Amino acid sequence: MTASDSIKSAISSVSRVNLIAYVREIEGMRHGWENYDALEKRANFIENTLRSFSLQVENQEFLFYEKKFRNIIATLKSENDKKGIFLLGAHYDAASGSPGADDNASGVAVLLEAARILSSMKLTRTVQFVAFTLEEPQLQTIKFLIGSQHFAGEAKKKGIQYSAVFILESVGYINDKENSQDIPLFIKIPVPRKGTFLGVIADRRSKDIMDEFHRISGHYVPELQTVPYKVPFSGYIMPETRFSDHASFWDKGYPALMLTDTAMFRNPNYHTWRDRSETLDYKFMENVTKAVISATVEICFLSAH
Repeated sequence: MTASDSIKSAISSVSRVNLIAYVREIEGMRHGWENYDALEKRANFIENTLRSFSLQVENQEFLFYEKKFRNIIATLKSENDKKGIFLLGAHYDAASGSPGADDNASGVAVLLEAARILSSMKLTRTVQFVAFTLEEPQLQTIKFLIGSQHFAGEAKKKGIQYSAVFILESVGYINDKENSQDIPLFIKIPVPRKGTFLGVIADRRSKDIMDEFHRISGHYVPELQTVPYKVPFSGYIMPETRFSDHASFWDKGYPALMLTDTAMFRNPNYHTWRDRSETLDYKFMENVTKAVISATVEICFLSAH
């Protein structure tokens, strides 16, 4: 079986039913500090689901104001990972007062469905599936991205190499009305005014994998429109492009993409109590999952079965 055949077979297995079920399990008030027990309930669900795919699963624990939080790491090990690990990640906490269906139960759902399918494939690079905690702002600090900053910092200290990082950030909301898509002031590329595309955001180091994702997605999932954009100066002149866990990897010199429906630039429910599962478009999420799987397989390559 060729790589192309394997990809086509894999993406045909994506289940919209699973995506809906995962979103409904994750959504609900789960702010890290305000809803600690609810967040832990979601963490247990994610951990158990990843274990059910026969992946190696571990919890990376750390303290935040004397409370224990955890990133959940599942690994699909390859015998040949000298070119660096491939990482697919999404945060599982939610903003204060929001059930967080789009932000970011949608990203976790795609992460889990991709892990389910990719776990049965033999890839030539090690792949990690990571659910990050404390991405959202906490009352005690002006910092956010706390879980991924801890993760990326530890990886850098240990000399772990990541060849590509895909961060799924709010990937479930679309609006096909004209002018439903807002565009940040400094973006100078043509951007559709209908909010039906997937943004693919890179910095200088990750431009090559951005181009690859755009090309591969267009080939295998042509019904999913992707809009690639390389931000200047690692996004510091456009802070909104740093509002997810990819920025933690940028800051440590790793190539990382944010895959996003653009959140606040499209979704009026962003960070409110209205961000619920019934507002999401699961066909769009299905296509995002297919694109992620296609790009992961082609970038990692397939080894012989």
